[in-house]
This record gives sequence, structure tokens and C-alpha cells, in this order.
Amino acid sequence: MISRRPMQVIIADRSARNPFRAASHGGIRSAFRNHEDENPPGRRPQKGFWGQRLLLISWLLAMPLASARADIRPLLLDAEGQFTQNRFEQALKLYKQADEAEPDHPAVWYNMGLCHMELGDGDKAIQQFEKAASQSGVPAYLKQDAFYNIGLARAASARQKLNDLMAPATQPTDRKPAPDDPANIENLKKIADEFLLAIAAFRQARDVGPDDDTEHNIRAARIIRRNVLGLLQRAAEAKEKEDILKDPRAYLESLIAEQDQQVSLTRYLVIRPPDDPGAVRHARRTAIRGQRKLMERTGELADQLAQYRQQQADAPAPSASQPSTQPAEQTPLEKAYRAASAQLRKAVDSQKDACAFLLDGEIKPGWDKQFAALEQMYGALFLYPLEPAPALAKAKAVQQMLRELVAEVKKTTDWLSDPLLGDVEWPKDAEWDADKTSIFVQQAVVGGTLAMLQNQFRFLSTRPADEEQAPQEQQENPMLDRELNEKLSKIMEPAPETSQRCLKAIMDRNRKDTLAAQDELLKMIDEAMELLPRTVEQRLQELIAKQAELNSQVKAESGDESADESTKPSPLDEIRKWAAELKTRLLAPRASKVADGFRERQEKIQKDGGKAAAQIREEIPAEAASQPAGAPPTSQPSRVQALIEAGKHVAADDEQMTQAIEGLNRASVENSRKPLKSGGPVQVPQAKALEELVKALMALQPPQSQPQDDQQDQQDRQQQEQQRDRQEIQREIEQAEKQRQEAERQLHQRRPRTVIKDW
Repeated sequence: MISRRPMQVIIADRSARNPFRAASHGGIRSAFRNHEDENPPGRRPQKGFWGQRLLLISWLLAMPLASARADIRPLLLDAEGQFTQNRFEQALKLYKQADEAEPDHPAVWYNMGLCHMELGDGDKAIQQFEKAASQSGVPAYLKQDAFYNIGLARAASARQKLNDLMAPATQPTDRKPAPDDPANIENLKKIADEFLLAIAAFRQARDVGPDDDTEHNIRAARIIRRNVLGLLQRAAEAKEKEDILKDPRAYLESLIAEQDQQVSLTRYLVIRPPDDPGAVRHARRTAIRGQRKLMERTGELADQLAQYRQQQADAPAPSASQPSTQPAEQTPLEKAYRAASAQLRKAVDSQKDACAFLLDGEIKPGWDKQFAALEQMYGALFLYPLEPAPALAKAKAVQQMLRELVAEVKKTTDWLSDPLLGDVEWPKDAEWDADKTSIFVQQAVVGGTLAMLQNQFRFLSTRPADEEQAPQEQQENPMLDRELNEKLSKIMEPAPETSQRCLKAIMDRNRKDTLAAQDELLKMIDEAMELLPRTVEQRLQELIAKQAELNSQVKAESGDESADESTKPSPLDEIRKWAAELKTRLLAPRASKVADGFRERQEKIQKDGGKAAAQIREEIPAEAASQPAGAPPTSQPSRVQALIEAGKHVAADDEQMTQAIEGLNRASVENSRKPLKSGGPVQVPQAKALEELVKALMALQPPQSQPQDDQQDQQDRQQQEQQRDRQEIQREIEQAEKQRQEAERQLHQRRPRTVIKDW
């Protein structure tokens, strides 16, 4: 409980017998010390580590009659009496009456804030304190205490949320995630932000008047916030690991895209280095930073793939009396992951060598190692099975882009064109191996993708299948239909030979033959895509991936720096930031050109979103589509309800994309990166667009169902893992508490009345 002392009500003018008004602000503090020896002035003592400052209304009642009307004095006297008797609701009502009768008195607002704090309504208390502190002509000590109590309210709220997060489950059957579980990322961010606001309020109080207790609370809040950020970092790392193992192929594709960017920029640095040696040095250092970050992420992916173990529900458990001495046989997925991990290890070694060469100033050998790493990463990528629909859609987009580049070839150096660099002027005497240009590499990737798909189609068209299970498998996954795979295999059969012919034409720099082969490949892709069943979910997943990548690149190009640790950029964002900086150093692209490129990509994503919306409308029955908006949703099938809900989110996504395009148009017209900054007219709608796409996908995905036995086994495993995690977290908390106590002893020595006893 918080102990309080009664506040004396003074209704006299300034005189010697009024210790509160007869002296300066320091005199007021002396009066409080005399009244309660070991307590700081203007503060109610508290058992915890924060004290709440009380002013009440004594100073208001001591004001001259011209400053306060006599008719509210009985209300104020009654309100103070109610407050000292812990009748805070009655006191608050009286203060409100006084405020209505005589508005614009900061002391009344302040005391209303105290009442709200006692009633547990921190938000309303903060509003009253801010109102009092912002009023002009407020005495310094009132403003100081108002800011102090704002910090106190915010810190107390954040601490309560943190305690709730750290508390164990109330029932043994309850499953409460660990504090550093990825599910708590948003909560941890809010807690860290709230502590930051508390620290800011305490600093405002300190700016008005230095105070030992304020300094102490600043240090204490900073210590707790560092602990919260530690939990947040572990949660973010756990989420990243979950995301990687959820779709390692997509994550590897993101890493490959960034490695390709590094290769393109270093190639340009080799062929056309800046004239200024200092600029070359800065560009080389920037390339090293980006490559190192990329090397770390590639190594972590390799480690996680090597450690992956697939859960097998039908695997018999080893007997306790006869433990198995044979190693468990690897599943096909585990074998693929191990092979990909080994390939990525080679890529990491090449990336490490590239960093070493660049550090020594040997740019050409460094580029050779970067290119070798890119090839090895592609080798790992092709060890994964492909999802036909998204793989063909991506291959078509890349192939169309390559055809546009080749169609623009007019001179020899045009074969060096790189879509990642845009329109750049290459030296006329530039020489480069044809099989190491961006056009050749991307064309080889398209050919490899089509050849791999053709092998998958041929395998599925000839695989033996149980006649009784075949209809059920085909209903769950239409891509297992043997007849469909046979048709697709026949369409894609010429793809490997056509791809080799296209690559040979690029090597010979034969524009006509290259275009002819590319047209043949595009025709094959179109014919295959017409046969493929493509669901709304697949379209949304593709849109989410494209929008997320675009958002990240806009953020990197804007040059935003995160001022707060709680908003630390993701590893891929950091890699893209260094790539954008290197691109700026080497090419110095105009802001209008950058914005135009982003706008074109956003318009393409919006167009694809329109296709997804059209497919949703087609799948909704006519009677459901014509049903009034207020009709009960329970009268419709669950799939129709999900489609209607997804359609709403896709429509909202389209509106946000339109706003983002308008912001990019503004950046292009103004030739400025300012609209690209965080909080501007581009990043805000782009973030909302991505959020709406995710909501649309979640609306269409039904909750996963498993057999009861499998669910129980999974629950038992989760409980064991959570128990181990809790024990480890408890050990970390105990260690952190010891470190905190030692840091507190070193930071600030205080009297026993303000010792921090609980966190």
C-alpha cells in the first residue's frame, strides 16, 4: 500500500505563519521535510521504486481573491477532505464541478489527474497532467511534478504489462507462450515504446528542475527497457528462424536476389570505377559491409537446414529396454535440406573470400568470388521441389524482362545491360565474358527452372499410384493428377533444348536468334499456365511476397535510420540498405528515376491484385454477391464467407496501393526522396496494403486440423519444449536480476527509503 500524509489547507495570504507560501520553492520543500523527515518534498512515499508527487490544491487556495472566485472554495475544501479520506471518486466529482464553475485552473486539472491515478485510470491521469503542464504561466514546480507523474503513470502501465507477460499460467492446463515467444513481439514493442515515453516525461521533469528521484527513475526505466529489448531481440530471432523453416526456398530466393545485386554493383565498379580514389574506397567499404551481412544470413540458413529434423507421426518410438543404436534414416526432405546446406556452405566460403579480396582492394578477384557464390546459391535453390504455378509466373516475368532488354540491344556494350542497375552508360571499350553478364545468368536461371519443372511433371505423370487413394489425393492437390502432369510434361519437353539454344545465341551476341528462342520459351510458359489450376490463395501469397520486397526496397532507398532499438531493421533490410547506399555511391540515380521504377512495380502489383479480386468475385455465387450488406453471414457457406471477407481486404489493399502510387508520383515530380521517408505518403499506404493482403490470405486459410492422436503428440512435445524454455528463461532472468542489482549499486547510491525492491 502507498502511505500518505494529510495535506494542510491554507486559505490565508502570504505571511510568516504560512510556511507553504512564505518561502520560495525551496521553502516549500523544507516544510515537507519538517513534516515528514525521510520523505522527499511534494511526494507521497511508496514501497516500490517510484514515488507519486502530490500537490493537491493548497497553493490554489492561497491565491488572492482576484485569482479564484469565492464560490468554488467550499468545493475545493470538500474535495481535499474527500481525497485525504481515500474517497477518490467523490473528490473527482467535486474537482469537476469546480472546473466547470471556474475553468482554466491548472491545479484543479493536476488534482483531477491524481484522482484518476488513484482510481487506476492512467490514460485519463496523463491527459490531465499534460493539460496542466501545457498551460502558460504554470509555476515551475507544478509543471515539474506534472511531467514526473506522467512518467510515473506510463512506467507503471508498462511495468504492469511486463509483469503480466512474465507471469506463469494460472492453470496447469493453460498454454501461455514464453515472454520471448514470437507471439509476444508486438506486446514487447509496445512495452518498450511505453517505457521510452516514460523516460521522455521524466527527462522533461528534469529539464524543469533537477531532482535525484527523477534521475533515479530515468536510470531504473532504462534498465528495465534494456531487458525488454533483450526479450524482443530473442523473440525476433525465433520468429526469423520459424519463417525460414516455414518456407526456406522463399528465404533463399531473397538471399539470391541480394547476392545478385551485389554482383551487379561490383561488376559496375570493376568496369567503370569512379574517378575519385576516395569514392572508390568508400564504395568498396560499402560493398564489404553488404557482403558480410549477406554472408552471415547465408551461413545461418545453412546451419538451420543442416539441423532440420522432420517430425514423423507414424514412426515407432524406440523401446526403453532395447534402445536403438542405428541412426534414424533421413527423410527425402531432410536429404534435400542437407544437400542444400552443403551447397550454401560453399557459397559462404566464396563470400568470405570475396570480402577478403575487396578488403585488400582487389576488386576483380572479389567480384569473381561473388559470382561463384551466386552460382552456388542457385545450385542450392534447384535442390528444392518447385510449386508449378508461382514458379511459372516468376519465370514468365523474368523472361519478359529479358526479352525487353535484348530487344533494345543496338551495340555490343548493350549486352551488359542489367535490370538491377537500370539505364547506365557502359564504356565503349568494356570487355566482359558473355557467360557472366546479367542477361546470360538470368536466362540460365529461367532455363533451369523450366527444365526442373519438366522433370517434375514427367515424374508425376509416370509414378505408380494406389487406385483407391488417387481420387482423394487429386481432390486435395490437383497437381497430382497424372493426366494433367502428362500434358504439362509434353508442353515443357522442348524447354531444355530451347534454353540451351538461347544461351548459345547470347554467347554469340546474336540478337535475332536470342529473341526467337525467348519467344518460344514464353509460348511454352503461357501454354503451361493455361492448364494449371491457380487458386486465390496462391495469387495472394505471390502478392504478399512482391509487396513485402517492394516495401523493404523503398525503405532502404529512402535512407531512413531507425532511431529506436525496438524498431531494429530485419537482416534483409540491412542488406538492402547497404546495397542501396552502394548503388547511390556508384550511380547517383536521380530521385525521380528511382521513384518511377518503384511506381511501375507498384502498378504491376496493383494490376495483379485486380486479377485476384476478379477471381474472388467469380468464385462467390451470384445469390451471395447480391445479398444485402447487413444480411447475417451465418446464412452463407464458410467458404463463401471467407471469400467475401477476403474481397473486402483486397479492395482496401487496392485503395492503399493507389495512395502509394500517388506518393511515388509526387516524389517523381518533385525529384525528391522526401516522400519516400517513413511516415510519408509512400511507406504508410504500402505498409497498410501489405497488412490488408495478409488479412485477406488469413481469411481464406481455414484452421489446420489434425487427427486427435497427432494433436496430442504435438501438444506433449510443445509442453516439453515450453517447460525447457521456461527453465532457461528463468535462469536468464535470475542472471539478469543479479546484473541489474550490481548495476544499480554502481549507478546510484540512495537512502533506504528509495531502494528498488521489486521490478
